Amino acid sequence: MNLSSDFKHDAPVDKRKSGSYEWWYFDGADNTGDWHYVIIFYEGCPFSPEYNKKWEDREETKAAEHPAISISLYHKGAPVFYCMSEYNEKDATFKKVNENEIKIRVGENKAHLKLEDDMLNHTIQISERLPSGDELSGTIRFQSKLLSSLFKQSGKDVSHSWNLTQPRAGTKVQLFLKEAGKDAREISFMGTGYHDHNTGAEPMKNEFRDWYWGRFHFKDSTLVYYLMPLENGYQFRGWLIDVEGNLLEEIDGGSLNNSNTNLFNLKCANKINLSSKNYSITIDQTQTLDSGPFYYRFKSMAELKKGSIISDKAVGISEYIYPKRIHHKIYWPLVKMRYHYVGSPHWVQKSAFFYRWTW
Repeated sequence: MNLSSDFKHDAPVDKRKSGSYEWWYFDGADNTGDWHYVIIFYEGCPFSPEYNKKWEDREETKAAEHPAISISLYHKGAPVFYCMSEYNEKDATFKKVNENEIKIRVGENKAHLKLEDDMLNHTIQISERLPSGDELSGTIRFQSKLLSSLFKQSGKDVSHSWNLTQPRAGTKVQLFLKEAGKDAREISFMGTGYHDHNTGAEPMKNEFRDWYWGRFHFKDSTLVYYLMPLENGYQFRGWLIDVEGNLLEEIDGGSLNNSNTNLFNLKCANKINLSSKNYSITIDQTQTLDSGPFYYRFKSMAELKKGSIISDKAVGISEYIYPKRIHHKIYWPLVKMRYHYVGSPHWVQKSAFFYRWTW
């Protein structure tokens, strides 16, 4: 994996090869930890059954033909809005305006990424209506100082690149949620957000077997970790970053414990131990937010120790993915119940009751 932390690498890249993909990831939480959101804009969605079918059939297709957005909004660990919507190519734009500005649109959902002096000011505008009748609209803002580079690009010829430009940002949220059969309600809060950007030149299964990822905002620092498989075990990598965006310490050790298995027999660890010269961190996957044939998302608790003393605790988002299973055709009928092709929804998505069952 190629690592970087440079805003200029947030700009869209050329993706001519079938199976390539790119996504811009944003998440955040209020200061109480009751509300969490995850929003991802995709050009070439790696979870699209139709995109993967074309790749498997060696049919010529491009990432631009499969733009998508996923939006997850959670209250006290329970989903209150979810979508994974793929739009037509004509309904999406991914544009580098100049060196300091990027504009993304998928349907009526937009992301405006902007560098002003030494500040990153990103704005997300949400406007998504589902066949079930659920609607979510509003604005989310991110603001943080521009990072000095946390690590240099490796320069290796690898498929997947990860760009961490905003590990910690102030976020201001004003959303309007209308659940089918209910009155609209306003959701407004301030809190802490996170943003990164991923690109791949071929399907993820060709690059790695699986990966663990997560981030936690402590009072004085943010932890971001990325665990990738090696021939024997895992490579444990993580970074403790202070509130000004400076690297405090790099994580280089750890272990995985206590296997977790869902209905699809997908296994992952529900306890992760990370270590460095001065710190140790224990992560417990305390609450499952999303569970499927190839993917988990958790609301997790992290405990930070400096030496033998517990210095802080934090609630955060962590994930696990097993990309090979994305291409197992046996799961595609289930995926299509959740995956919304705008203009031709699955019958399950037209029912608020049945669609929520897929969450």
